[in-house]
Amino acid sequence: MEADLSHSQRQQVTLAIKKAELLTSGEIIVIAARQSDDYLHVPIHIAAGVALAVPFIMPWASRFFTWAVTPLYWVFVVQLLTFIVVALLLSLSPLRYWVTPKKLMNKCTHRNAATQFLAVNAHGTGGRTGVLVFVSLLERYCEIIGDTAIAQKVNQQTWQKIIDEMLPALRDGRLTDALVLAIDRCGHVLAQHFPPGSENPNELPDHFIVLN
Repeated sequence: MEADLSHSQRQQVTLAIKKAELLTSGEIIVIAARQSDDYLHVPIHIAAGVALAVPFIMPWASRFFTWAVTPLYWVFVVQLLTFIVVALLLSLSPLRYWVTPKKLMNKCTHRNAATQFLAVNAHGTGGRTGVLVFVSLLERYCEIIGDTAIAQKVNQQTWQKIIDEMLPALRDGRLTDALVLAIDRCGHVLAQHFPPGSENPNELPDHFIVLN
């Protein structure tokens, strides 16, 4: 996936936001995060589980390997070494993300999306018509969150269809294309329920936010 967007690519996303907001009184905010968590706790939990299994494994191994019979105090030493080695090994970036359950990644990313919705004041529009398009690159996770007025008229299935359209481009590493597509689709959805009025103030900045 694109991690470092050029100035022109960022401008492309920003222009897409401006264009979509001409169709609606709603406000669209777009955020891309490199990742939503470092998941450093995962290797520690796995290493602790493996180390706790050592006292059960060593007596079993001693039936087949006489050298596996060790004094009790050495069991604790082996446990400690096992914990350190496994924790350090799984802390390496590729392995750490590989052993992290997808469900946990989705949970952390959803929490980050909800946090960002509040942080950028997407809930602060006068008509409660803010929409956040959130993408987390490492987790390959997308979420669209609408404020209360939007949630009353647009169901989650509608947002999920847009997300499903985004995913092929994201998997191909085309973040800009995915975001522009999502912004365009969101603009048309909002236009159906929240058309622009005689006064259509721009209550939130139209810039594209990248979280490092």
